[in-house]
Amino acid sequence: MVWLLYNEKTLPCTENMKTPVIVAPGGSSEKALVASAFGAEEVYLWVPFTSLRMRQNKVYNFDELKTTIAKLHENGTKALLTMNIFPRNMDIKVFESVVEQIADSNPDSIIFSDPGTFKIIRKYLPNVHLHLSTQTTTLNYEGVKFWRDLGVKRIVLARELNIEEIKTIKKEVPDIELEVFVQGAMCMTYSGRCLLGDYLGWRPANKGECNHSCRFKYKVYLEEERRPGQLLEVTEDENGEHIFSSRDLCTIDRLQEIIPYVDAMKIEGRSKSEFYVSAMTLAYKHVRDAIINGTPIDEKIKNLVNVIPHRTYWDGFLFHPLKDFPDGESTFAEKNLCTTTGTTAGPLFNRNYYGTFSQETIEKDGKIYHKIQPKEEIRRWMKLHCLSPEGVEGLEILDILNEKGKEVEKADCNMKDMYLLTTKSLHGRESLFVFPEENENFKG
Repeated sequence: MVWLLYNEKTLPCTENMKTPVIVAPGGSSEKALVASAFGAEEVYLWVPFTSLRMRQNKVYNFDELKTTIAKLHENGTKALLTMNIFPRNMDIKVFESVVEQIADSNPDSIIFSDPGTFKIIRKYLPNVHLHLSTQTTTLNYEGVKFWRDLGVKRIVLARELNIEEIKTIKKEVPDIELEVFVQGAMCMTYSGRCLLGDYLGWRPANKGECNHSCRFKYKVYLEEERRPGQLLEVTEDENGEHIFSSRDLCTIDRLQEIIPYVDAMKIEGRSKSEFYVSAMTLAYKHVRDAIINGTPIDEKIKNLVNVIPHRTYWDGFLFHPLKDFPDGESTFAEKNLCTTTGTTAGPLFNRNYYGTFSQETIEKDGKIYHKIQPKEEIRRWMKLHCLSPEGVEGLEILDILNEKGKEVEKADCNMKDMYLLTTKSLHGRESLFVFPEENENFKG
């Protein structure tokens, strides 16, 4: 028996404890490969016309999808394909056409949500593993048994479940894989069946066109029944109030309570940056492995959950009953366990991320320069942090070349394909950033 001091609690950690896989987002081919490089065992990719993040994802065609899957497999990472829209009658033939076109792409699993698509997927991919999306809102062990008996390998459980309910499901149905979300933005409807965008923005979220209506800025008015027409404005500040938005999910301080009962831990964020993908993958993998192996936790790596911009964190319904929402949302900030870069649930700005290095390089005077698309202004002699699969290190910018190989004094987001020479030896896919508390320009 190994004992690990974790979060001011001494907890048992056995050598034979199973290790749930980290499932990371791959919103583009490059993001998918970043997730793989930073240790994700599985990466979920969108499929054109059939994913619930259709508007935000950047895998543009079937050839690119197939190439990405092949590269992930070369790295030893599994590729999960999201085909989880809720199609209407007019979408069925398109859906079937897409399934037929990706049938030879060699995916490891398909994530689906609609029972009507089950038969179509099985027709063209009879042997592929099927994962049931959280959008199906599976809440009980009898529902899990139903899908298991149909041949589904994994259930992505509804986000409304708490850990005690998950324990019961695992006990009642031990022969199926269970997956839960552990990090990321939360849909106002939690399991994701939203009609708000259809009503306000004419974009059906259930068919992949979520426009984040829940995070718009709203002004709210009250009308008292004996004073018809006299509207009293209710606002928190001059910008309005984000009345529908949930706080962001973060469970890194409670992973030891989740690990024994799940087979996969999912990170939300296909529409977010390469930096987000790498930081969250590394943080959760590091803490997971420390718990499993009984080794010390590197607080700098764990704290990456606070380096990325986020709304106020809480640990979700996993550890809170439904009756506590919304007024009783418990936050890490209130427990002094986690800092926050925003106090509202509205839009956030990412001002501490400077870009992710490509594997493409050029050589000049015997020195290797790595390609980068700057997200913020980068100047010579700047001292920044570098996030690599090995952790966080400091580096200094020694020289900058433009796309034509000419030396320049700075690179910014308006400049394409810049090349940097740094004090650190690079391999590609590392990210440049600074910690928010060290960045005067950071605004959350």
